[in-house]
Amino acid sequence: MHRRRGLTLLELLICIAIIALLLAILLPTLSRARSVANRSLCASNLRQIGIGWALYIQDNNDRLPRTAELPTWKYGGVEFVGPSRTPILAQSRPINQYMDQAAINDLSQVTRLFQCPSDIGITARGTTIAGTPAPSILSQGSCFNTFGNSYRANDLLLDASLSRATELNRPLALYEITTTHSKVLLTGDPAWFYATRVPRDPQAADEATWHTQPDAGNMLAVDGSARFIDFRDPTAFTLAPRN
Repeated sequence: MHRRRGLTLLELLICIAIIALLLAILLPTLSRARSVANRSLCASNLRQIGIGWALYIQDNNDRLPRTAELPTWKYGGVEFVGPSRTPILAQSRPINQYMDQAAINDLSQVTRLFQCPSDIGITARGTTIAGTPAPSILSQGSCFNTFGNSYRANDLLLDASLSRATELNRPLALYEITTTHSKVLLTGDPAWFYATRVPRDPQAADEATWHTQPDAGNMLAVDGSARFIDFRDPTAFTLAPRN
């Protein structure tokens, strides 16, 4: 009869060290893969939201919604009901009535279109804890949980008085947007807002870096295209509706 030999302490330690080394090699790769997947899902959300915008504009004489009735988060998205804060499409938000026409039948899936999977809210610029972003300064953490929408719209398109001092508060029509439509941001990850603040603006001290690259994120352009860009690059996009 041969006696079965177990692992010695040294062999066990070597096995643990090898497993730890493999994890150290694989975890960054898995983290990057998850980040890329979330970035792609975020862009897909914006493309679907773009269909809602297009249908609204088509039904309203080619005009965008009014800013006076439409704070920049509330063009679409959800409101939360009940103690469990169940998200439902908000009836008061103009493009929501068109979202069930965006090739989606399940309304629970529609509500998720307004939530970026990487939405961690707004943080103080440059603050990290153990290499991860500091807690959000928003009351409910993420932008989705706070505003019912992860994606912030471009004020200049929704209020003509912001780009023309002589105009009354009214939305722009598509024909008034003379800048190339593929360059003009309609809505996107709110990183665009903080990246474009002037240094003296108090909000320049905040950021919304959700996709690992500082001040970068996905944007939906007026022409319905969505892409990932560096919002610090003035050649990559513009907020101005007129040349």
